[in-house]
Amino acid sequence: MRCISSLFALLLVSACAVGPKSPSQSLPDPLKLDVASFTLDNGLKVVLLEDDRLPVFSLYMFYKVGGKDERKGITGASHFLEHLMFKGTKNMSASKFDYLVEGNGGSSNAYTSNDMTVYHENMPTTALDLMLGVEADRMVNLVIKKNEFEQERQVVLEERKMRYENSPRGQLYLRMMEELFRGTPYGTSVIGDIEDLKSVSRDQIYKYYRQWYAPNNVTLVLVGDVKTSNVKDLVKKHFAALPASPVPADSRAAVPASAFDIQIKEPVETNLYGNSTVPMFMLSYPAASVGKAQAYAQDILSSILGDGKSSHLIQKFALSKRPLVSSIYAGNYTLEKAGAFMVSGEMMRGQDPKVFKTKLLKELKASCTTAVTARNLKKVKNQYEAGLFDRLDTSAGLAQFLGEREAFYQDWAYYRRELQIYQQLGLKEVKAACQKMFANPVHVWVTVWDKNEQLVNSQVKAE
Repeated sequence: MRCISSLFALLLVSACAVGPKSPSQSLPDPLKLDVASFTLDNGLKVVLLEDDRLPVFSLYMFYKVGGKDERKGITGASHFLEHLMFKGTKNMSASKFDYLVEGNGGSSNAYTSNDMTVYHENMPTTALDLMLGVEADRMVNLVIKKNEFEQERQVVLEERKMRYENSPRGQLYLRMMEELFRGTPYGTSVIGDIEDLKSVSRDQIYKYYRQWYAPNNVTLVLVGDVKTSNVKDLVKKHFAALPASPVPADSRAAVPASAFDIQIKEPVETNLYGNSTVPMFMLSYPAASVGKAQAYAQDILSSILGDGKSSHLIQKFALSKRPLVSSIYAGNYTLEKAGAFMVSGEMMRGQDPKVFKTKLLKELKASCTTAVTARNLKKVKNQYEAGLFDRLDTSAGLAQFLGEREAFYQDWAYYRRELQIYQQLGLKEVKAACQKMFANPVHVWVTVWDKNEQLVNSQVKAE
């Protein structure tokens, strides 16, 4: 990571309220990031970091709404709305938005997850006032024209088909989420169920927009060649008069924590037909949500097992003298209210998925002793630190990094606590997480491969 050279003082203005330091801010900061943060009276949170390496800035808007906030009938609303946010407002057409961004030499994009929707721009410093005005305008003045709504409905349906129905990997992931989180708000596609995408109305999406798009439901993160005092003046200019919404907090309070509990009580096995000549598989277990102590140990465990050529499962199943898979990886997917620990990959041609599953389950249990060693633990910790620094080499990487922590923990400095947790994790804790994970009989096993290949494979074994 290149050091951030610009240091600045936290300046106060009457329109902004600065809260007390979080416990994380009192911890040592190995990254030495001089971050300023403040909150407007209407609830808008702002996180700033001066970085004058280049005359550019990255602006990220983290809206605290995603797939988990939807219900039957409007699944996919967050993602659908993400598309529509680029279609124009009362003051700005879609073509004008593109012109303002691209005409100033910048770029713009967005993404939606289960927990949030994020809009971001990378622009030259001269466009700061302009882009803050654009984001404030989009927050309250969106116009959804009937013809554009219907056109975008078809775009979203095609996107779903491309990402899921026509993609073996997408099929695996979607079915895993549906089975593992069945009956919970995480048990549907972020893009939305096909039936809901076809039937959701323009009025429903606009109501959803009015409900969630408000200053008290967003964190604005700005990193780049900017001055703190100037940014505060511009944020006040564009956002201070926007009204807060009482709905987001009320809506979340209405959803009990138990609604996110894993409901399956026994193993689930599903075999799908898809466009893959070899069996693709995904094994998943219930895991801890973001920020839980168990989640950090599961992160380390996933890297020991399946991250990189030297990881345990790759050495055991992919790089052995008689490989059973062409690829395999492990990952720990932490969500705000739940989590999933996944092992996924592609088998070699001719492998029997049932036989391989038995071997995989046995190896995962044994790995708590054979793979979770002091040497592997140290190696993974070093990889985590190096990977963290690599990510923070750009303004965009820094903005996303800080914004995620403010959105999930209400604390941009929480990375200090995270680094401390990872550094202090011992072999005992990771072994315990491993044993607890793989002793759990509840898991989801999904395979997908071409139907004709399955028939051929069955005939070969019969002969």
